[in-house]
Amino acid sequence: MRALWLALSLTAATTLAAQNPADSGMAGDSAHLDILRQKVLDSYRTRAHQLLGLSTDQAVRFDSTQSRAWAQRKQYMMDRRRINMALQEQMRPGVAANSDSVSKMLDARRQVTQSLFKVDDQEDREMAGFLNPVQRAQYQEFRQRFRERIAEAVRNNRGGMMRPGGAQPSK
Repeated sequence: MRALWLALSLTAATTLAAQNPADSGMAGDSAHLDILRQKVLDSYRTRAHQLLGLSTDQAVRFDSTQSRAWAQRKQYMMDRRRINMALQEQMRPGVAANSDSVSKMLDARRQVTQSLFKVDDQEDREMAGFLNPVQRAQYQEFRQRFRERIAEAVRNNRGGMMRPGGAQPSK
């Protein structure tokens, strides 16, 4: 089980780290990333179905609800990544940041974060229509652990990722 989580987390980390391959000069990898995203989603759903003990009807409704939420999250996460990259560019050491620009980016990042919370709330409300309270709590815990593992894998992988253009990150 732990190996499944590790593989899933590493795959998700790779996927999330490259949310928009066109921005990083890796557009040719887009199909590969789409395949990885689908594998992550399939593994996530399979594990959720098992953990929650979903009936066939519940599984169909779960997948539909979760697919909509996943698509919305993907777009917001891409937006957040773009904003964070722009903020990093503004906050480079030795370069004066534009306060107005930074303020706008911080506001935009806050709005994206709020939108992500709204997606979770909508997903939870929809799932309340077909999951019992125990299943809902189990799913929320499962979703949170998944996110924590992805975040950890991303943090652990940052030191080894290549920057666009082939340069190794500075240490």
